[in-house]
Amino acid sequence: PPSPPGNGSPPGASSFRNPGGGYPEPCAAMPGTDSSPSRRRASDPSPRWRKASPSPRSGGSAASASGATPPGTPKQDWDAHCEEIIAKLQGWAESEEKRTENADLVLVVCEQLWDLVSDIRVGRGKKSVQSAPMLLRAVLGLMDLKDPKCLFKLARCALALLQVEGAVQGVHAAGVHAAYLNIAKVLFKLSKLEGHDGDFLSAGILGPLLEVLRSDAPECSSSDLRVYVVGVLKNVSQDERNQRFLTQHNAAASLFNLMAADQLTGSSREAQLLIQITATLRNLASHQYKQLLHEERLNTLTRIMALFPGNTELLINVSRILAKLTLHTSACEALAKSDVHLRQIARTLSASADSAPLTLRLAFVLGNLTAKSDRLRVVFAFDCEGTSLVPQLLGKYWQQDRALARIQLEKGREKASGQEEVEEVLVKLVRLLANIAISPSAGSTLASSSAVVDPLLDMLGAKRIEDCEELVLNVVAAVTNLLFYDVPSNLFFQEEHKELLCRLFKPLLRRSYNVEALTETARALGNLSRHSDARKCMSGIRLDEVLVILLDHYDRHLVFYVCGALVNLAADAECTSRLTTICPVVQKLGKLLADAPSTDPALQLVAVKVLTNLSLDPTALWSPGSTEEVRGALEQIVSEASDGEVASEKGKAAAADKDERSQLLELCTHLLSRLPVVEPESAEAAAAAAAGAAEAQNGAEEGMAAPINFLCSVEGCGRHFNSQEKLDAHIERRHAS
Repeated sequence: PPSPPGNGSPPGASSFRNPGGGYPEPCAAMPGTDSSPSRRRASDPSPRWRKASPSPRSGGSAASASGATPPGTPKQDWDAHCEEIIAKLQGWAESEEKRTENADLVLVVCEQLWDLVSDIRVGRGKKSVQSAPMLLRAVLGLMDLKDPKCLFKLARCALALLQVEGAVQGVHAAGVHAAYLNIAKVLFKLSKLEGHDGDFLSAGILGPLLEVLRSDAPECSSSDLRVYVVGVLKNVSQDERNQRFLTQHNAAASLFNLMAADQLTGSSREAQLLIQITATLRNLASHQYKQLLHEERLNTLTRIMALFPGNTELLINVSRILAKLTLHTSACEALAKSDVHLRQIARTLSASADSAPLTLRLAFVLGNLTAKSDRLRVVFAFDCEGTSLVPQLLGKYWQQDRALARIQLEKGREKASGQEEVEEVLVKLVRLLANIAISPSAGSTLASSSAVVDPLLDMLGAKRIEDCEELVLNVVAAVTNLLFYDVPSNLFFQEEHKELLCRLFKPLLRRSYNVEALTETARALGNLSRHSDARKCMSGIRLDEVLVILLDHYDRHLVFYVCGALVNLAADAECTSRLTTICPVVQKLGKLLADAPSTDPALQLVAVKVLTNLSLDPTALWSPGSTEEVRGALEQIVSEASDGEVASEKGKAAAADKDERSQLLELCTHLLSRLPVVEPESAEAAAAAAAGAAEAQNGAEEGMAAPINFLCSVEGCGRHFNSQEKLDAHIERRHAS
């Protein structure tokens, strides 16, 4: 072992050792491949550490309980105290038996060490320079202790002493590096233990570790040392207080400096460090995302994806960073400034199609970007060949899902291994498809592809919303967007596909308690009902009755899109007779107009459009009660517009709002003049008609989710029910303790 500093330490000495050889060997696994297990946050993290002042206190006070040197103590007394501490440490380092016998005393002495180190740093005592290397070796000799409390205090003192010039004078850089490396390995092992995240902050370890990363000194710049130091930061940065500390001390800048894009070559040794860095940045990206949005930092992440196309773990870490960033509009805007980022993400997605975790995250990132920018939709769809890439991936993972479903059926399992992950990939791919379909050029191209249409129809037929809610919702949204393009090449408008869609949508409307699913399905039917054969099918399978029932729903958006589908049905003479006889649509629309707020002209307008279309059929008969109810609602709307009540409430309306109000007033006036004049019915006839309508309505509601008014109040549930009894049964079944 090397001689003590100052006595001619031989070049290349690999570590400090105390005279008894008690300096421990490395004790932690290399973290280059992110070997740390999943960890839970500490339930009772320690308070924030307050840095102790290294300067001596003013005189007049007694020594502290921790054993700090009393103010005014002569230097020789300080030297004697220091020598005594060093002797104790050396004795414990040489004998594990002594450590065990004096466990409490060891902890007390470890607590006193920081005051001693602080005194050495300011030159207290006659022999402080000579004491520094001896104390450092004594501290390093105890780094194999088992007590985490002692190890945190020893590590802090050792890191501070390594910064004292006299403590390492005469020691070769390799020896100093070995000391740093051993401390980092001990701390990495501690960082993998549950419940110690807060201790790294309270013990004052995070600041010195950042200083090590920022240092250009030879003893601090090895890849191995940086891997362990960043590995520690990765493990403890899941704690929110540690995240705040690292953010306040600009840890992101230090980490990006270690992976400057112009210095990377794509070597496996670089990848080990980059895996730890990107995992740490992933933890910091949640709440401190703005620090990652600088152009050069985004370029660095993109450059890493290009340099390491085969390192799946590293690519997943980068994709996780991007996934967290793109949840924010400002991040999407920053990435949209250059198409380089989008193109590289698309290339990585194409090259990594076999990796479900990576495909999942990259599809999510692309979905976020294309949700906010029409330009990026076009760039991805055509410049990045997204219109062929996404259908290819969709077909690949749908086939995997079906294969796993067959295994599940054969073996009688609830879900086959990997099935949930494959389903999550499908969710993200279908969402991405729905987003790029918003672009007219991309949407019409996708709608004409059997590689898109066939899997979507298969999913609607094979997946139930009760089991795969998110997937079914995204599939319906994608189908809705694609149905918007009423062109001959749209495969959804083939006769057999239109009928199939009507039959697939019916159970979603009848049995779903999910408002979003109901709304998306109503939107899809609004697009589909532009075709006469689709309207005929809807009437044939009684979808019109279901839509009329949903006019009573509490959700405004759902009612709005239901009215949109009814506008098309009411314009078809073959459908109006059912709407005015079997379905009490006039009565429900009269009530809707009476209840709709005057501040919602869009909803009023679409309801009046349905009534206007119905009035154009001379054979359609309206009941006297319904006619009068509609008349009263229309007169109220016209009166409010004439009196300027709405204008006084809202002030200056937007141009679109004015347009709607003008059209609404015109249609209301026109409809009032066209309201059918019906001869008064006898009491018996009116009662019979009411009974018939009620019977027809009850038949339509049979087996269907009734208007939903009872909400489950359990946090995170959000289910709705149409009766208190069903709600009580649900709570008993799902949430009873």
